[in-house]
Amino acid sequence: MRIRALAHPARHGYLRALRLPTPDVIEAILCIAWEDQSRDSRALIYDTLEAMTGALLPQIRGKLTLAEKIATINNFLFVEQEFTGNQQEYYHVNNSYFDQVVITKTGLPIMLSLLYIALAQRVGVICHGVAFPGHFMVQCSDGVHDPFVIDPFRSGRVWSMAECAAYLIQQGVTTPVSDMLIPPTPYLVIGRVLRNLKGNYVAQSDFGNAASAIERILILDPNSAPDVRDYGLVLGRLGLPHMAMIYLERYAKLAPTASDIESIRHHAKLLLGQVVS
Repeated sequence: MRIRALAHPARHGYLRALRLPTPDVIEAILCIAWEDQSRDSRALIYDTLEAMTGALLPQIRGKLTLAEKIATINNFLFVEQEFTGNQQEYYHVNNSYFDQVVITKTGLPIMLSLLYIALAQRVGVICHGVAFPGHFMVQCSDGVHDPFVIDPFRSGRVWSMAECAAYLIQQGVTTPVSDMLIPPTPYLVIGRVLRNLKGNYVAQSDFGNAASAIERILILDPNSAPDVRDYGLVLGRLGLPHMAMIYLERYAKLAPTASDIESIRHHAKLLLGQVVS
């Protein structure tokens, strides 16, 4: 990986967050935002979360049922604080930076869900992510009834189990809803944030930031063949053919029967021409 990127203090913070006994998702995504934006907003965001917790906690006290607590959190976040999903500029890169989402009060489903989880847990309501394809949400359960599946992108709307099943069928997923509600690991959540950023930056031809996103994905999963391939392709666009060839050759070993393997081998030959010329 690129030495200059590895030396960034935010990258070291990212690694520390991952090495904790339970990886700290909020710290990790704040370090992602720090590295990409060259601005460390961690103190500001943690102070904001504490202030929000202080304002919400008195409203939660005395609420007996989980439904009452969820309704209170929803009213606080989406009515009082006016957080909302950014549907007008869904693909804007700021929607994937946690500090920007907290400051602007709008963002992608996964970012609003992570905010919801962080705030709920601070007031004693245990929540987990719901990693549905194409749409990240939140679930809370009392351990007896069906979990509440909450959609922070749509002002905290609660999905029924039937709606969850219908959505999965629409997405071509045959896995039972109960299996899809197994909480995602911190690594999976952070990887999903980074893949959103990777997609944004590749679409903008910002290959430097795309490379940074993929480097941090490969820290989570060094053998992710699509990301190994994409890193090689991006390194080639950055004028680093030697490194690019290393990763494309690694991709060929990880996924020798991939449908794009011949085109990748052809691309590697073109890079070889750059190296020997």
